[in-house]
Amino acid sequence: MLSSEVGIQSTKRNKIYSHYDVIIIGAGIAGLVCGAFLARSGKKVLVVEQHFIPGGYCTSFKRKGFNFDAAVHHIGGCGKWSIVGRCFKTLGIEMDFYHLDPMDNLIFPSFNIEIPADLEKYISQLQNRYPSEKESLKNFFQDYVKLYRATFNIEKSQIIDKYKDQTYAEMLNSFFGNEELKMVLSGQWGYIGLPPTQASAVGMCQMMINYLKDGAFFPAGGTQEFTNAIFKKFIDFGGHVMLSSEAKEILLDNKSVKGVKLHDGKEIPASTVVSNIDAYQTFFCLLDGNIDATFLEKIGKMKESCSFSLLYLGLGEEPDLSKLIRGFYHTSIDTDDMDKEWMYISVPTKIYPGLAPKNKQIISVVVYFKDELYNNISNWNSFKEEMTTRTISRLESYVPNIKNYIEVKEAATPKTLERYTLNKNGAAYGWAVSVNQIWENRLPQKTPINNLYLTGHWTRPGPGICAVVSSGWGVSNLIMENWR
Repeated sequence: MLSSEVGIQSTKRNKIYSHYDVIIIGAGIAGLVCGAFLARSGKKVLVVEQHFIPGGYCTSFKRKGFNFDAAVHHIGGCGKWSIVGRCFKTLGIEMDFYHLDPMDNLIFPSFNIEIPADLEKYISQLQNRYPSEKESLKNFFQDYVKLYRATFNIEKSQIIDKYKDQTYAEMLNSFFGNEELKMVLSGQWGYIGLPPTQASAVGMCQMMINYLKDGAFFPAGGTQEFTNAIFKKFIDFGGHVMLSSEAKEILLDNKSVKGVKLHDGKEIPASTVVSNIDAYQTFFCLLDGNIDATFLEKIGKMKESCSFSLLYLGLGEEPDLSKLIRGFYHTSIDTDDMDKEWMYISVPTKIYPGLAPKNKQIISVVVYFKDELYNNISNWNSFKEEMTTRTISRLESYVPNIKNYIEVKEAATPKTLERYTLNKNGAAYGWAVSVNQIWENRLPQKTPINNLYLTGHWTRPGPGICAVVSSGWGVSNLIMENWR
């Protein structure tokens, strides 16, 4: 369980209501935000979570005094006028963030790019590096910002129509001829899990503009503290929670929800249910396919996103980490072949030393995993060992003799992520952010079943902390409008 000092724990069974206005399945960020807004409005809300801590991918774990972030290593949109910042202000959540500048780094085999935490500075930097593309860069980012803003407006938009059927590579090709520049502008594709030739231009824009305009932020104390802040506010508003409690069935009365049945057989009635979990689980397991066949057929054809492998190292004896900068480390130098193994390295103790014992450091590494490999791996333990050995070997070129400093070593594979989140194949971003699965092609937040809603990265607008905060907030508004 979480430390009692943050005041977050399961509601006692004898305090559980006989009926709830809303039950939310899954305590990921979207579910927590949705629950907090509904509870703030006076609704009786219960969050049911199969894990023993809330947060989904936005969680942390401790080993021998080292506090490791499980999967989320920084967050966009935390400025006071951005999505997360406005959400926290509206809910009355106060939290300290470290604004990361540079926002990111791109490390290619022959050159590095530092991305400042200011879009205008970044544009100017790129124009100086690629003077022949100066005007094209100006025009590209004008469209990029317009496209991002249009994604928040449900009305028909010319800029959306222009790019909704384009991959990110196609968008880049329409502006630029310089291959290196296109590679730089594609260098952060790992944030949506698809290389530019496959990723939606709209999806890439949704993810990146929050980072490029507002910068990246690291929550004081780590990403679990970000989750805890929302969760505690939910409790303060009178919300209830059942951790280590897995939903088994969404109960129906004809084509309307009437509650949730847990794995222990307990049935909890509710007027509305919100699913913040894997869409496959929702419709094929919890509903057992009891829904419109056309809708089910659509879901059956959709493709989940890639997953990742992760390596967590706790280091002692003050190793020299000066050459290990936070960012994407690419092996490819070909814009048409960026689907190579890359890794994202972060050293969170450079930002917040309190995550580790005094004078010790943490290195976190995200390693790209091609989704087609998932069903071809027969021994996940062997895969984990090979990934760990290979990744540490790559780290040695930046931190010589790193093995001598390792005090704690943990690793996770897509199988690990699937076990803790129940996301199909350990999907990191819900559905893959491809042209045919973004914008109106992603699942709607309202489902064909009355009073059953979806929130999180399986629905609109898409993946990323900003997007799921927006999703949770938006679904709470839909529910309140329905009641009104």
